[in-house]
Amino acid sequence: MTASAPWPARRGFSRGGIAAVLRARKRMALVEAGHRCVIPTCRHPTTEIAHIVPESQSHDDSFENLIALCPKCQKKEIDAQSIRMYKRNLEILNSRYSDFERRVFDQIAETDRRSFIVEAGLEIPLLHAVNDGLLKRVELAPIAIQRAEATQYTYEVTDEGLDFINRYIRGEDIS
Repeated sequence: MTASAPWPARRGFSRGGIAAVLRARKRMALVEAGHRCVIPTCRHPTTEIAHIVPESQSHDDSFENLIALCPKCQKKEIDAQSIRMYKRNLEILNSRYSDFERRVFDQIAETDRRSFIVEAGLEIPLLHAVNDGLLKRVELAPIAIQRAEATQYTYEVTDEGLDFINRYIRGEDIS
């Protein structure tokens, strides 16, 4: 330590030093968002990240302060509270729902469709959304049950599911 530097100089955390740590955090933020912009109405593929609290204000490069935003959305003026809510909602979506469920939510938001068909075997990745009351499986017609021909299942978005998706799209709390 010197008189001009009150603490020890930053040391590398692993091979590649601090730059490798920052690259790893960037990669984590991109993976968290599926390499897509976190703005629900955008969702364009991206390899860019941004700081939730600007780096110039906080000097915070932690994962919690990083969020995936496409270059177009980075140029928009988005208030910090909305950005924090997008990050929080993303954490909820990732911890609770499968990638397939999240893609279904995105499709419902984009198309306003209230029902859809999935192949047999894909009903398992929808279990959390069904158990949470966001989706409902429509029963098979009696004739299909008798013939044991269940190769597709029809699901409907419940009113609760539509409310959930609308809150997600508006950047409101989905917890």
